[in-house]
Amino acid sequence: MSSTLHTSKSSLAPSRLHLAIQGILLASALTLSAPVHAESSNGHASIKRSYHIGGGSLSQALRQFATSSGLLFSAEATLTDGKTTSGLDGEYTIEEGFRKLLAGSGLTYSFTGEDSVAIKVVDSGSNAASTLPAVTVLGKAVYDSTDPYNPDYNRSHASTATKTDTPIMETPMSIKVVPRAVMDDQQIVVFDDAVIRNVSGVQRNFDFGDLYQGFIVRGFSLGANIYRDGLRQNTGYFEPAGMERVEVLKGAAAMLYGRTQPGGLVNYVTKKPLDKAHYSLQQQFGSYDLYRTTADATGPIDDGKSLLYRLNIAYSSNNSFRNYNENERIYVAPSLTWRLSDQTEMTVQLEHQHDDYVMDFGIPAVGNRPAQVPKSFFVGDAAVNNSSMDSNQIATIISHRFNDHWKIEHKFNWHEWTHEFNSIFPAGSINADKQTINRALMTGPTDRESFATNLDISGEFDTFGLKHKLLIGGDYFKLTTDTYDNHWTYGVIPALDIFNPNNHMLDANAINVVPNDFWWQEKDQWYGVYAQDQITLWDKLHFLVGARYDILDYGTGCCSEPISIDDREDNRLNPRFGIVYQPWEWLSVFGNYVESIGTNNGLTPTKTVNKPEVGIQYEIGFKTEFFDGRLSSNLAYYHLTKENMLTGVPGLPYRIPVGEARSQGIELDLTGELTDYLSLLGTYAYTDAIFTKDNDFAPWGVTSKQGNRLPNVPEHSGSLWLTFHPDERFKIGAGMFAQGQRAGNNDNTYELPGFVRVDAMVSYNWKIGGSKLTTQFNVNNLLDKDYFRGSRVQDSTGALPGEPISFIGSLRLDY
Repeated sequence: MSSTLHTSKSSLAPSRLHLAIQGILLASALTLSAPVHAESSNGHASIKRSYHIGGGSLSQALRQFATSSGLLFSAEATLTDGKTTSGLDGEYTIEEGFRKLLAGSGLTYSFTGEDSVAIKVVDSGSNAASTLPAVTVLGKAVYDSTDPYNPDYNRSHASTATKTDTPIMETPMSIKVVPRAVMDDQQIVVFDDAVIRNVSGVQRNFDFGDLYQGFIVRGFSLGANIYRDGLRQNTGYFEPAGMERVEVLKGAAAMLYGRTQPGGLVNYVTKKPLDKAHYSLQQQFGSYDLYRTTADATGPIDDGKSLLYRLNIAYSSNNSFRNYNENERIYVAPSLTWRLSDQTEMTVQLEHQHDDYVMDFGIPAVGNRPAQVPKSFFVGDAAVNNSSMDSNQIATIISHRFNDHWKIEHKFNWHEWTHEFNSIFPAGSINADKQTINRALMTGPTDRESFATNLDISGEFDTFGLKHKLLIGGDYFKLTTDTYDNHWTYGVIPALDIFNPNNHMLDANAINVVPNDFWWQEKDQWYGVYAQDQITLWDKLHFLVGARYDILDYGTGCCSEPISIDDREDNRLNPRFGIVYQPWEWLSVFGNYVESIGTNNGLTPTKTVNKPEVGIQYEIGFKTEFFDGRLSSNLAYYHLTKENMLTGVPGLPYRIPVGEARSQGIELDLTGELTDYLSLLGTYAYTDAIFTKDNDFAPWGVTSKQGNRLPNVPEHSGSLWLTFHPDERFKIGAGMFAQGQRAGNNDNTYELPGFVRVDAMVSYNWKIGGSKLTTQFNVNNLLDKDYFRGSRVQDSTGALPGEPISFIGSLRLDY
């Protein structure tokens, strides 16, 4: 027997409403997509209401639509298994809303009473599709979140915080989505710019030689922990051409993602194959001989759209305002999706990236500021400056939907990363003469390999009037690092006069005969199981309860052959609790408590392995949605502590626990559309981050840090970006991002000055047949302000200057 879905008017008595909600949940086997035909209007055609219903499961969309419209509708539950809808966003009558929701599903609707509607299959031979009355929509066009033409800055849903497709208004954590439209308007060519310019409380983490992209969130460095489609990546630089959006989760994420830093998690979502053909070719050119070509092609392979493909390609080359700094990148990322049935699909992604680049150690500090030298200063040598990275990945996503309620999904990622070092680096801070700096040699290979996989089962059900969204899963991660036959050699490279640098002092042949003297190995693996329940009561109160148990195994070996890795094992339970109260549709008040365990902590000078770093966070705040969900905000206060926090040992490749640090503050994110013509991104963060406890390691040259500010973390920071688009062709925009004064290192011996950077853009497009040609011009650092992106925190050897005024132009053809 098939079940029937009934939804009731919001004006019904409480007992009847309760029964209606039960009926809705029992029939979540509804998911539609096909020709639609209205058989009766019953006076509803003239009444328009605003709706903001996300795409996805049709049964959920129908539930939202009925609740908002005050309708009773019924349908056979088996009609909509495995079907989806694009949702609603704008002003519709009830008839227009049903037609939009049911479009492409093979289903139609008819009024059976003044306030009741029946859903049924389109009669065989019906010409419903051709006889649909015209739909006039007042408001924005409706776009799928992955539509290449989607211009919206705002997103109503995000999956990173919960691993389920949960409305952000119902998520009891702070999460920010940076969609493709923002990256295109700002012409993002470096991944970290997409994050630090558009998310509150996030700074760039500049580490040794700017070796990898990393971030500081809520005062704490995330290290090399970047996530790709929810799975952890190796260290490296990541190409934005293959990204659909970036989701930044604030606060500890260990409950779902294993060993992560307590500040948060940065997860980029890759572009997936689409079932509608789209092709894009873009040529960018800019200051310092920047040339960048990108191509994106996607669509179905067969007529039945069971096989879909996507291919993203990027090539770039550029010089720099920094001396001897030339870079080149090749990126190729093909992917294939196979829809085995309406319920099952599999996506396979390949990715290759090659980078030739120069490690950049910045400008050393003299006194309490970076040295007064030109921004082009280079501490290395022309004979030893060309490093390279090769990254290869294979990723798979397999999902099966049993019905509208239950789904199973498996993800896998293999990542191989090889780095060939060839660089000169600072061997300590500036010398006593305040003019020269000692240098050391670093050459040789490092190989990294990681395996990441998880299996999640998620489902929706109700018990005693409570709605549940349950997630049960497990994951495994393994990372191995092998640095072999390297130079980490001191005493063979001449010191450099920073005020009169000679970058041609070395002979490459003489360097090649220096014997190898450095070997290093690491391993980091864990097994984790977790469970999470999102509970909704009265459609206004949302609880999140979750816990994770980890079995950890990690170790490090150094520094000469043969290497022996000193293993350490830890087991830990990490809980997470959250609550959201939504008194009105436009307002959510939330709070959470989360715990986390950190990543591989390296060796102490006595060759023992450090204990894990542990984080605890409390957070409260509120979220809003205005203008039918087009403009959203998130305001939060948090208090975050991190125990066993580590710092480096001066002049040695070791780390020791300095004690405990605390970060607390207020963050505000504002995103969306002020009007149909004006888009906005705004952020502000107040961050009070200091060392609160100290362990005495004076014998190793580590001074007390208690009371010091955490490095690279300004007390005040913020950004604003506005675009004005009076029609579909013309767009102009401008914005700024600012950071206050920051401590340059853990010892707080010098400061990085505060700054305000102003950027601007203008674009225009032409329709040429079925194609669109877009021209765009961006100016970064319009006022040519001097500033520093960040600094190496272990010592005073380098602060990385920001780019002076620069330009990026582009031509892009979409068809």
